[in-house]
Amino acid sequence: MKKYIFMAVAGMLALSSCSNDDNDVQNAPRQMTFTAGFGDEAQTRAALDGSTKKVSFDAGDEISILSANNTNTEFTTSAGGASATFTGTATADSKFYAVYPYTAGLALSGTTISGVTIPNLQSGAATSDCGWDPTAPIAYATTTGTSFTFHNLCALLKITNDRGQAKAIYVGSDDALTGTFSLNTSSGTLTLSGAPTNENRLLAVMPVPSGKTIYIAIAPGMKRNFRAFWRNDQNAYQKTKSIFTFEAGKIYDLGKTSEW
Repeated sequence: MKKYIFMAVAGMLALSSCSNDDNDVQNAPRQMTFTAGFGDEAQTRAALDGSTKKVSFDAGDEISILSANNTNTEFTTSAGGASATFTGTATADSKFYAVYPYTAGLALSGTTISGVTIPNLQSGAATSDCGWDPTAPIAYATTTGTSFTFHNLCALLKITNDRGQAKAIYVGSDDALTGTFSLNTSSGTLTLSGAPTNENRLLAVMPVPSGKTIYIAIAPGMKRNFRAFWRNDQNAYQKTKSIFTFEAGKIYDLGKTSEW
């Protein structure tokens, strides 16, 4: 009898060992692939054609992937387009969260992602006839499968600089335009981390060549004492509006700088 009990226990231990090995293999990081596109409401980022407002990814674009089993992981696409395939290494999970573009320092807690950042100094680098800082406009997505539909978190300000070479174009408000935010993925809303500062309330794009159209990414919401101004070493010209409310995923044309 003791011999049979010993054999049964040994058998159970062997099965337990196999089960643990299977779990280790299942939970091990492996190469994964996600497809991604933008929702029907998207007008901003990744690449924006000035005439058609077509949204697409660029080759080499990177996204952040997060989940309960994965810290901030970088996935990359080798080919651009309205729909793109992103590859990287991650652990299988029941739900994934993504932020575009890839952002260092993101962290997931429940359904909230912290560390989402809109920079207060943005480049006017040109793509076609449009210019924006590729790190500035931010989008997010969630999936329980392998396909992401991204939704934009920023509003874009469109400015056509026909006044001449600008040392900088600034945008200001009494409310935060930029900064580090927490993203509620259930509602798609951004909450500023901490109290607004003067740095959050003023955004600069520099330099801006003559004849160039630029797009500036800002946090959505009501902006009191909103103002935009063009300047060089000698002169400054300003456009103001007492209250302006911006929605995520929309482009707001502030016109030509010669009209300011």
